[in-house]
Amino acid sequence: MVSDAKPMFPLMLDISAIPIMVIGGAGVLPRVIALDEHAAANVHVFAEAPAPELVAVAGARMQKRWPEPADFARIHPKLVFIVDVDDALAASLHGGARASGALVHVQDRIPFCDFHLPARVRRGHLQVTVSTDGTAAGLSRHIREYLETYIFGPEWEARVDEVAAARRKWKLEGLSFAALGKAVADLVTARGWLKRP
Repeated sequence: MVSDAKPMFPLMLDISAIPIMVIGGAGVLPRVIALDEHAAANVHVFAEAPAPELVAVAGARMQKRWPEPADFARIHPKLVFIVDVDDALAASLHGGARASGALVHVQDRIPFCDFHLPARVRRGHLQVTVSTDGTAAGLSRHIREYLETYIFGPEWEARVDEVAAARRKWKLEGLSFAALGKAVADLVTARGWLKRP
């Protein structure tokens, strides 16, 4: 194991209501877009010299400055993303975020990360993620591209919807949890969606 890597617990998190801060340089825009795609409704964006595209996307959430201790105290974020800043500023922002009780992710600085962002394939409600505990992001991305090209194509969105509808029906019929699992497995096998070598 790489010396500064920490094993990470995989978790899917509802971010629709929790306060989130996104702080940094050019890499902030994709992070804000991703949070918006996942229905985050309490996002606060800080950048000292934001690009016009970031200002347009962030709108009223944009603060054209670095956050101060009072901002962390006022917002009381649960998640903080710090992107594209120098080491000294990253350390200072990390300290302020942790002092407020937030979980923090500082891009490309593993010792400052309480969590990592996996490479992700998304097909409707299906999400398949790949992580190397932050140690080999390029490899995660490469595996993700393989999965989305050769394993989980666009057809999986409809497949997930089909299984979800069938499962709802079976639950109404009173199937037990174990029986539901078997019914789902039988449906997937019957459709030939996951062929074994």
